[in-house]
Amino acid sequence: MEGSDLAVRDVVDLLHAQFAIITGGKSREGCPIITFPDLGNFCSLGDEEYQRLILYLTSVPSMQEADVGFVLLIDRRNDKWNSVKAVLLKISGFFPGLIHMAYVLRPAGFLQKAISEVSNKLFKEEFKFKVVVCNCIEELHENIDKSQLTPDLGGQITYCHQEWIQQRMALEKFSCNTQEVSAALDSFTQSLQDTEFPNDVDATQELLKSQGSEYDDLKEDILSAARHGENLLNSIRQCPNSNCSSGNREEQMEMYRTCPYRLGNVTAVERLLVQLEETERTFDEFWQNHSAKLRQCLELRRFEQDFKELQANFDSHLKTVCEMTEVGETSARVDTLLRETTTFQKLCLSDMDRAEELISMGQQLLSSRHYCPLECVQPKCSELQRMCRLLSERLDSRLEMLAKNKELQERIEKANKWCTKGIDLLASQQIEKCSTSPELAEQSLNEIQQYIASAEEFKLSSPKEFRTLFQDSITPETKALVTQVLQRIDDVTMMCEKRTANLKRLTLKPPRPVQTVTPEPAVPLQAPNSGTPNHVSKGVRTFRKANTLPKIDVPSESWQLQTKQLESCDLGSSPDSESSSQDHDVMKTKQGHVLAELLETERVYVGELGCILKGYKSELQSSEMQSIVPSLLTGKSDILFGNLEELFSFHGEVFLRDLENCISNTELVALCFTQRRDALHKLYSYYCQNLPRSERLREAVGEKNMFFQACQLKLGHKLPLAAYLLKPVQRITKYQLLLKDLIHYSEDGKCCRELQEALDGMLVVLKCVNDSMHQIAITGFWGDVREQGELLMQGSFSVWSESKKDRLRELRLKPMQRHIFLYQKAMLFCKKAVKEGHNKPTYHFKRYLQMSQIGLTESVKGDSRKFEVWLQGRQEVHTIQALTVEQKAAWVREIKRVLLEQLAELKGEKIRQYSLAGTSKLIHRPLRQTSSWESHAGASSNGNFNIEEAANRQPPAVSENGEEEGGAWSSDYSNSEDEDTFTDHSEA
Repeated sequence: MEGSDLAVRDVVDLLHAQFAIITGGKSREGCPIITFPDLGNFCSLGDEEYQRLILYLTSVPSMQEADVGFVLLIDRRNDKWNSVKAVLLKISGFFPGLIHMAYVLRPAGFLQKAISEVSNKLFKEEFKFKVVVCNCIEELHENIDKSQLTPDLGGQITYCHQEWIQQRMALEKFSCNTQEVSAALDSFTQSLQDTEFPNDVDATQELLKSQGSEYDDLKEDILSAARHGENLLNSIRQCPNSNCSSGNREEQMEMYRTCPYRLGNVTAVERLLVQLEETERTFDEFWQNHSAKLRQCLELRRFEQDFKELQANFDSHLKTVCEMTEVGETSARVDTLLRETTTFQKLCLSDMDRAEELISMGQQLLSSRHYCPLECVQPKCSELQRMCRLLSERLDSRLEMLAKNKELQERIEKANKWCTKGIDLLASQQIEKCSTSPELAEQSLNEIQQYIASAEEFKLSSPKEFRTLFQDSITPETKALVTQVLQRIDDVTMMCEKRTANLKRLTLKPPRPVQTVTPEPAVPLQAPNSGTPNHVSKGVRTFRKANTLPKIDVPSESWQLQTKQLESCDLGSSPDSESSSQDHDVMKTKQGHVLAELLETERVYVGELGCILKGYKSELQSSEMQSIVPSLLTGKSDILFGNLEELFSFHGEVFLRDLENCISNTELVALCFTQRRDALHKLYSYYCQNLPRSERLREAVGEKNMFFQACQLKLGHKLPLAAYLLKPVQRITKYQLLLKDLIHYSEDGKCCRELQEALDGMLVVLKCVNDSMHQIAITGFWGDVREQGELLMQGSFSVWSESKKDRLRELRLKPMQRHIFLYQKAMLFCKKAVKEGHNKPTYHFKRYLQMSQIGLTESVKGDSRKFEVWLQGRQEVHTIQALTVEQKAAWVREIKRVLLEQLAELKGEKIRQYSLAGTSKLIHRPLRQTSSWESHAGASSNGNFNIEEAANRQPPAVSENGEEEGGAWSSDYSNSEDEDTFTDHSEA
């Protein structure tokens, strides 16, 4: 048995009774001595109490000392022999250690001495340990040195039992303290070993902070326990004599010699302090390793977080750079763009510097000893390097392009100034006087030659070299501007050449001989200095006034007019007399430009369609691209591209050829649009209706999908696929603009009828396509919108609804915002809604009105934009307020047309029914019109009303309820057979 589980508090009562004590003395063999004092109370000690006491006493010496064995000293000099026997029997019955020797001081009385002599011979051989009976203390001293015995046994040990108990209690308290600290350290280290490192910076910082705080607390506990042990050690080392200093080594050694139990306690405390120190060292090493792992994990998480932030910034920067497509149309604008780009570059450079620091940090992580997995660091460093390089290249490319464009704009401005100077020079020369004055002609010729020579400012030997100079700097964005300035240079150069040729002829022409002419009285002579006729002078003055040009940019119309006038001057004709010819040429030229633009843009459009099909759709089936084709696109090319192939075939094989064959004849061009109207309507309606499905598919796949980006990179496109899929919508819109330009530049209505017919057809196509795109956005309708007939009109309105069953109408003064679809057979009232993040609205169905059951009131008093539709007997009335008077007139006109057509059909059906029935009593109440339709002719709108534009505007706030008041003017129309519905509502 071991007494390690027993504490002094468990046996303190037994210790105070001094049934047995351990004084710290040792035998000559080094065995600890346990003394059983002669107090006469041992017989009262029970077996269980004895066992607890002896267990504790044998646990006091160190394990090395206990392994040698114990020497028992039983003092029974003042007792009886029976007590000796009782002690030996208890010891023989239970002793937890090895007994080296048992010394018995036998009773000193004569009788007891005699009994002990007899008894000793009888039973001392019965014990397993050796028993030596000493007759006196001197015999004991022969076996045990006096220095190891207490004074009551003739020894020299100074033993204080109370002090021994107190020191043992303090020692065990310190031991428990160290055990608790050790257990806390074990628990903490185990929790650290079980810790999973977080995946973000904040959690890692929090973990490092919390565990560091726990470490500091435990470290303080260790230090506190160490201080406790040091204080206890100093207390034990303190000499019992107040004059003895614990710092005197000789006195301490003397104290340990005379008080050996103190030495044992000191040894025990020192042993615990050494264990505590070793525990602290091990704990510190473990924490250093663990905290190093945590800090490295934190560095890695910071690296990853900074990478994500920089990656997002670079993506944003690259997107911004890609959106920087403006190149500027003037030098000042280019300077502004350069400043903006430079400022943006500084912002990007800040992130690039951060990226370099992060890359350096990543390299340090890779080169240092690291406990965390670092497989992701190198790819992220490479990605940062790639993004920095890409952003830097694009910024440099942008700045280089702007620098080139600035140079181009400066050249253009110089060229414009040069052209303006030439126009002013040509306009200022008096060509009429040059014909009579060779000197003036010579002077004018020198001026023009000097002007031609001024082209050296552009480092050119001739103005014709302008074209070569500008061709090197042309970009798609500046092509139109460069083309315009080149045309101006060509015009000025040509006029200068013509003027030079004319002036050279005048300088060589000999002067005409003077002939005498007899004047007639009816024709008065002109003054000698009159120069040219009055009408010519007047024309020239008018010309000079009309040709004041701006210094930088010259509008094309004014430019062409000036060049025509100058050319007419060189031909000797006045501007007034040739104005008709000039206007004709100008209009003809502009019309030619429009036709050229139509043909050229059509070719570009066909090329773009083919590029999309080849670069995207064909790649979906390409074996090389299958590895990156997203699964969502498998088998869905028809959804993604719609009928793009049919559009490509139609435009490439039919429409473009039509235009190429008749581009020189405006009338035939108009006929192309008229004849192909139905095909355009069918193709583009289908394509536009499929666009929302295509957009949803692209959103699901992601515009930045690897497949899309690979195709875009392969094609060299600056814009993503979405931009090119909008090309058909842009193209069908462009046609009507070009046709309007052709009509505008047509001379005296020539071909205007054919062009107007073509324009009307394209507007109808555009409207139908537009309406169809709105129609597919209707949700919640219980029927089939295709069964409602042709969609005639659609638009947004403010609506007040009233029902005779509803008595709370006066409380609803605020109108409802409704998007109304007018079909041949019905009107659908819908609520427009736009989802966040989407620019396309949806229309939630709210109400259905059958056209065969409604009546119409054209005007509502109080607002010229309002009209009413109602059911029989005005059981249900809907007051509708349009955005404009024109919109209201267009809707009223269309609803009226539908109702009148239905009325005509109804009359014809009734006539047939009555004829079949053989009756002659045909009762028909004619449509009653309370005021002339022509009175509102001014309210009708033209056929070009843009429904899309109206649908996107917010209706104005309405404060009136729109209720028809007594005496209000109205025109009511209805197809109901109820006669009351044909009665003028104002008379009711």
